[in-house]
Amino acid sequence: MIRHDHSRGPVQGPRSSRRLLLRSALPAAAALAGVTARPGAAQAQTPTDAELSTELFERVADYLATTGTETEASVKMQRGTRFVGTYARRIHDTASIVKMEILLMLLEKYSTMAAIPQTRKDQARNMIVWSDNAATTELYNFLGGCDALQAAHERYGLAYTNVSDDCRWGLTTTNVGDQLLILNQLLYKGRLTQEKVDYARWLMGGVASVQAWGIRAAKRTGETVWLKNGWDSRSSLGGLWVVHSCGVITSPGQTAIRMAILTSKAPNESRGIEIVEEIARISRSIIDKTVV
Repeated sequence: MIRHDHSRGPVQGPRSSRRLLLRSALPAAAALAGVTARPGAAQAQTPTDAELSTELFERVADYLATTGTETEASVKMQRGTRFVGTYARRIHDTASIVKMEILLMLLEKYSTMAAIPQTRKDQARNMIVWSDNAATTELYNFLGGCDALQAAHERYGLAYTNVSDDCRWGLTTTNVGDQLLILNQLLYKGRLTQEKVDYARWLMGGVASVQAWGIRAAKRTGETVWLKNGWDSRSSLGGLWVVHSCGVITSPGQTAIRMAILTSKAPNESRGIEIVEEIARISRSIIDKTVV
């Protein structure tokens, strides 16, 4: 079972006091969320996307202030036409969540599922279900490596996602908005056929139980979760961790919740997971206020 990406990320600048940031940034919370208020978008008595994003900004900042850590977090959610987020433009190393994009590249390459060689399907399953790094590297190289991945960023409309200088896939950088774009293209028909979408959902719905944390903490009884998580320590962060969770929470007859949570500077993997899961619960309580 794979537990680490064993990759290293870019240097980030010094961190300001979270409480000071909260006080000084509050008027701009909606802008930080990457959300623009849309006239007439909300139902009567329903908070707007900007109002919900401000609430998310405040509650996540208040929670992080209680953790005794340096953790920085970004969130973006979509439910129907509603978008809610906080620090949505902040850039993070991907670690293993880039495996979703590599899966999308593989599925896009072939005309049908039957055309994909069984060896590549086995590698894809190991990459998503077990987060196997060796299988990921095999697929990454097969698909064209660094140049192909950067071309995919552009093809998929990922304006804030870039390959690393040394072309290691785990050091790709991204933000939560771009990860929502990947979820939308991988798990919903459009770029892919329904057959391929069903395959991606099968893989992301069957992640090994030891790795099935993160946004699953926001799941309600009877709901289904498709997810991919990422985690690794970073020498550029002084040995602190990036811990991420991206995916979809869905159930029959309900509008799905698409959620990306990226965090940097957790002290270790287990603490990072705890923080991501609490942020997922906070985020769910807020996106549930939308009327869709």
